Amino acid sequence: MKFCDITLSYHETSGGIRTYLDEKRRYLLEHTNHEHVLIIPDEEDSVEHSPRALTYRIASPTIPGYAPYRMFWRPDKISHILEQEHADVIELGSFYAAAWAVRHHHDDRERRRDPCCIGGYFHTDVAEAFVSGPLRRAIDQSVSDWSPTLETIGYKIADFLAGGVESYIKSVFEHCDLRMAASRQQADRLQDYGVDEVHVVPLGIDLHRFHPSKRSPEIRAQLDLNPDDFGLIYAGRLVNEKRVELLLDAVSQLPNDLNAQLRIMGEGPLREALEQRAASVSNVKILPYEKDQNLYAAKMASSDLYVTAGPFETFGLSVIEAQAAGLPTIGVQAGALIERVPPQTGILVPVDDATSFARAIETAYGRRQEFSNASRRHVEENFSWDKTFQTQLALYDQLITHKSLPAD
Repeated sequence: MKFCDITLSYHETSGGIRTYLDEKRRYLLEHTNHEHVLIIPDEEDSVEHSPRALTYRIASPTIPGYAPYRMFWRPDKISHILEQEHADVIELGSFYAAAWAVRHHHDDRERRRDPCCIGGYFHTDVAEAFVSGPLRRAIDQSVSDWSPTLETIGYKIADFLAGGVESYIKSVFEHCDLRMAASRQQADRLQDYGVDEVHVVPLGIDLHRFHPSKRSPEIRAQLDLNPDDFGLIYAGRLVNEKRVELLLDAVSQLPNDLNAQLRIMGEGPLREALEQRAASVSNVKILPYEKDQNLYAAKMASSDLYVTAGPFETFGLSVIEAQAAGLPTIGVQAGALIERVPPQTGILVPVDDATSFARAIETAYGRRQEFSNASRRHVEENFSWDKTFQTQLALYDQLITHKSLPAD
């Protein structure tokens, strides 16, 4: 079979979705005879060829405020590639211009009695992360203290706009033959949108690459961590919905004798503001995105605690990477983190509460070995890329077989 993935969340410094797609291509090439096609936006049109794998880059503009992410805006180019490649399975990771091109291609092939299967993977809760959440936060910060009436009106507007996004996403998923989410919480959230029959297909991890044995004094030195420092690390996009600035607020409340050092690793529009704040304190450093996966894994293992304050995680791949490396986790009681961080592996605190976050870090310091051992066991027992793609391919095989049966 030929598989095709379409997403806008794939570039040099992107996170979990790129990891998922890279691992998916690796699995298909190493363990099956299937082919893989990837369609992504980029600065200019290009095509990369390799055995049983193609990557199409379509010239696309950057998303305002979210560079280097780009948005598809030429569905005709996507349609041309789809017609040329004639994939058996097309998986949507982007739901706007790409979705319309895929739907048109699917319907045209159905009319020709040459069916293909469309999969939709709910990687991002768009309505909450990019509409309702940011608007409510802006309202809380601007009018909630002096005008309850404006606050109420603002919340209603936020809910109205989010409802429109939910209706649109529902319409996209209703035209997918297979609907997937990476966690039970996100499957339930998609059902809140009005989408039924959602399959939970968790992401995986390379258990050999991410391992406590990768801990290294040399890597700790690269992170500017002394042997007696308590090294906190965050790895991910530097954007508002990740609440990265709260990590600095929490660290500022820690006692000096904890020797806490925070390392924030990633890229995004908040980098400059974070660097400005970090310049005035000695225990926070903003590191670049780490492209070398082996070095990234070693930096995880050479830290002591993973911290993440974003309430909109749909899976939390960086969390299980940290857990596999033997790190406890401090997170928030929201999104997929509720599933990713069971009590034996770390602590979850209320959203946007820097003081509670700081107290949880102090608690984790005293229980770090206990949490560390449980975190590694948790990942070993529950996550692997082989399991992810075996589950996914079985679901697609069932659909393709069903579509290939002659009509009664």
